[in-house]
Amino acid sequence: MKEQPLTRQLAPLIIFILLVIVLTLVIRGSRSDTDSNSDLFETRASQLKMKLSPFSYNQPRPSARPGGPRITIPEVEQTLSLAAMDCEKGRYAVAEDRLRTALVFHPENRSLLSMLGTTFYLQQKYKEAEEIFRNLAYLDPSDSVAYNNLGAALARQKRYREAIASVEKVYKKEPDSPITALNLSGMHSMAGNTAEALEYFKKAYQTLGERILPLSYNTNFDNIRKEKDFMKIVQEAREKSSLYEKAPPQNGTEIPPAPEKGTGQ
Repeated sequence: MKEQPLTRQLAPLIIFILLVIVLTLVIRGSRSDTDSNSDLFETRASQLKMKLSPFSYNQPRPSARPGGPRITIPEVEQTLSLAAMDCEKGRYAVAEDRLRTALVFHPENRSLLSMLGTTFYLQQKYKEAEEIFRNLAYLDPSDSVAYNNLGAALARQKRYREAIASVEKVYKKEPDSPITALNLSGMHSMAGNTAEALEYFKKAYQTLGERILPLSYNTNFDNIRKEKDFMKIVQEAREKSSLYEKAPPQNGTEIPPAPEKGTGQ
């Protein structure tokens, strides 16, 4: 019997080794797919948990740590009251700081803005006052106070034409307003428009009566103070005011109303 070649003797062993290698690769491949699928599921699961979590990464942080300093938010009404008291005492800078602080927390509050504009006006910061009143009038065209104040700030800058135009917008809507008529009278007076100044002063007097007397001393009327019609109105107001003060109180408690026009002559 002939002896078989070595290659034939080793052939079954080589085939067996190849089968082992192939099976190993198949098993590793299947495990790799399983692992990758498992990782993918874990990743998706973690994302799902994050989305469903009751905790948010955008939760607002507390303004102060427990036991730390607290921030006190100024109240609008209290700030306005204190600022008015400061202005009455001539502490305009204090009032301005107080209002600016409150506006940090209430940036769109019209009362605070208007009061700040008034504080600027009292400090003769007319340009700053103009900017505030102009913005208030722009945001709310129906705000008569804003237009009146804007006109006053413009007049102090000797921009009389703009000032008159601003206040006339109010007068067209409120022709019976004595304050608006007085403002127009003063602006026309400063602008040198004597006839218009006297006309609006008369209209204000028709509503205010003797109450116009303390207002007539305003320097805005200096240009018409020596005019005959102006002096006549002031004299009538003084006579009515005198009768009002001398009249005896009714029942010892009430003061009678001012006499009608013509009774004090």
